Amino acid sequence: MATTTLKILREVNGYTQESIAEVLGISQNTYSRLERDPKSLNAEQAQKLSEFYNVSIGDLLSEVAPIITFQQITNSNNTNSANGGYFHSNVNQSVDSELVKALQAQNELLAKQNEELMELVRSIGKKLAAS
Repeated sequence: MATTTLKILREVNGYTQESIAEVLGISQNTYSRLERDPKSLNAEQAQKLSEFYNVSIGDLLSEVAPIITFQQITNSNNTNSANGGYFHSNVNQSVDSELVKALQAQNELLAKQNEELMELVRSIGKKLAAS
Protein backbone atom coordinates (compact mmCIF):
# COMPACT_ATOMS: atom_id res chain seq x y z
CA MET A 1 0.00 0.00 0.00
CA ALA A 2 1.37 3.40 -0.96
CA THR A 3 2.01 6.01 1.69
CA THR A 4 -0.51 8.81 1.39
CA THR A 5 0.13 12.54 1.51
CA LEU A 6 -1.85 12.68 4.76
CA LYS A 7 0.52 10.22 6.41
CA ILE A 8 3.62 11.97 5.05
CA LEU A 9 2.43 15.39 6.25
CA ARG A 10 1.52 14.00 9.65
CA GLU A 11 4.84 12.22 10.14
CA VAL A 12 7.04 15.00 8.79
CA ASN A 13 5.37 17.42 11.17
CA GLY A 14 5.70 15.05 14.13
CA TYR A 15 2.01 14.47 14.83
CA THR A 16 0.30 11.30 15.97
CA GLN A 17 -2.88 9.96 14.43
CA GLU A 18 -4.56 10.75 17.74
CA SER A 19 -3.61 14.42 17.60
CA ILE A 20 -4.84 14.86 14.01
CA ALA A 21 -8.04 12.97 14.83
CA GLU A 22 -8.55 15.46 17.67
CA VAL A 23 -8.15 18.37 15.23
CA LEU A 24 -10.88 16.82 13.09
CA GLY A 25 -13.08 15.84 16.04
CA ILE A 26 -13.06 12.15 15.14
CA SER A 27 -11.64 8.95 16.62
CA GLN A 28 -8.12 7.74 15.93
CA ASN A 29 -9.54 4.66 14.18
CA THR A 30 -11.64 6.85 11.87
CA TYR A 31 -8.63 9.03 11.10
CA SER A 32 -6.52 5.94 10.42
CA ARG A 33 -9.05 4.86 7.77
CA LEU A 34 -9.04 8.37 6.26
CA GLU A 35 -5.26 8.36 6.16
CA ARG A 36 -5.30 5.11 4.17
CA ASP A 37 -8.05 6.41 1.85
CA PRO A 38 -7.94 10.24 1.76
CA LYS A 39 -10.68 10.36 -0.88
CA SER A 40 -13.06 9.46 1.95
CA LEU A 41 -12.47 12.86 3.57
CA ASN A 42 -15.54 15.07 3.59
CA ALA A 43 -15.25 18.70 2.50
CA GLU A 44 -15.04 20.03 6.06
CA GLN A 45 -12.27 17.60 7.03
CA ALA A 46 -10.30 18.36 3.86
CA GLN A 47 -10.61 22.10 4.54
CA LYS A 48 -9.47 21.73 8.17
CA LEU A 49 -6.44 19.64 7.20
CA SER A 50 -5.61 21.95 4.31
CA GLU A 51 -5.52 24.91 6.69
CA PHE A 52 -3.77 22.92 9.43
CA TYR A 53 -0.89 21.88 7.16
CA ASN A 54 -1.00 25.07 5.04
CA VAL A 55 -1.36 23.15 1.76
CA SER A 56 -4.02 23.20 -0.93
CA ILE A 57 -6.83 20.66 -0.82
CA GLY A 58 -5.60 19.44 -4.22
CA ASP A 59 -2.14 18.79 -2.78
CA LEU A 60 -3.68 17.16 0.27
CA LEU A 61 -5.65 14.68 -1.85
CA SER A 62 -2.99 14.18 -4.52
CA GLU A 63 -1.77 10.67 -5.19
CA VAL A 64 1.65 12.12 -6.01
CA ALA A 65 4.00 12.27 -3.04
CA PRO A 66 4.43 15.84 -1.84
CA ILE A 67 7.69 17.71 -2.30
CA ILE A 68 8.76 18.92 1.11
CA THR A 69 11.36 21.64 1.27
CA PHE A 70 13.51 22.57 4.22
CA GLN A 71 15.45 25.75 4.77
CA GLN A 72 18.56 26.20 6.85
CA ILE A 73 17.96 28.46 9.86
CA THR A 74 20.73 31.03 10.08
CA ASN A 75 19.96 32.22 13.61
CA SER A 76 22.92 31.14 15.74
CA ASN A 77 20.59 30.46 18.69
CA ASN A 78 19.16 27.48 16.81
CA THR A 79 22.41 25.69 15.98
CA ASN A 80 22.10 23.30 18.91
CA SER A 81 18.44 22.49 18.39
CA ALA A 82 17.26 18.91 18.11
CA ASN A 83 16.18 19.47 14.51
CA GLY A 84 19.69 20.18 13.26
CA GLY A 85 18.83 23.78 12.35
CA TYR A 86 16.12 22.91 9.83
CA PHE A 87 12.46 23.73 9.69
CA HIS A 88 9.66 22.95 7.25
CA SER A 89 8.85 26.08 5.28
CA ASN A 90 5.13 25.78 6.01
CA VAL A 91 5.24 24.60 9.62
CA ASN A 92 6.97 26.07 12.65
CA GLN A 93 7.79 22.77 14.33
CA SER A 94 10.94 20.81 15.00
CA VAL A 95 11.79 18.10 12.51
CA ASP A 96 13.91 15.12 13.44
CA SER A 97 17.40 15.51 11.95
CA GLU A 98 17.49 11.89 10.79
CA LEU A 99 14.27 12.48 8.85
CA VAL A 100 15.76 15.63 7.35
CA LYS A 101 18.83 13.69 6.21
CA ALA A 102 16.67 10.94 4.70
CA LEU A 103 14.50 13.47 2.89
CA GLN A 104 17.54 15.34 1.60
CA ALA A 105 18.99 12.09 0.25
CA GLN A 106 15.65 11.26 -1.34
CA ASN A 107 15.48 14.76 -2.83
CA GLU A 108 18.95 14.37 -4.35
CA LEU A 109 18.00 11.01 -5.85
CA LEU A 110 14.80 12.45 -7.30
CA ALA A 111 16.67 15.41 -8.77
CA LYS A 112 19.12 13.00 -10.45
CA GLN A 113 16.26 10.85 -11.77
CA ASN A 114 14.50 13.96 -13.02
CA GLU A 115 17.59 15.05 -14.94
CA GLU A 116 17.93 11.56 -16.46
CA LEU A 117 14.28 11.64 -17.52
CA MET A 118 14.67 15.10 -19.03
CA GLU A 119 17.68 13.88 -21.01
CA LEU A 120 15.63 10.92 -22.24
CA VAL A 121 12.79 13.26 -23.27
CA ARG A 122 15.25 15.50 -25.14
CA SER A 123 16.73 12.45 -26.90
CA ILE A 124 13.30 11.16 -27.92
CA GLY A 125 12.34 14.63 -29.08
CA LYS A 126 15.42 14.82 -31.31
CA LYS A 127 14.67 11.38 -32.80
CA LEU A 128 11.06 12.34 -33.50
CA ALA A 129 12.10 15.63 -35.07
CA ALA A 130 14.57 13.83 -37.33
CA SER A 131 11.96 11.38 -38.66
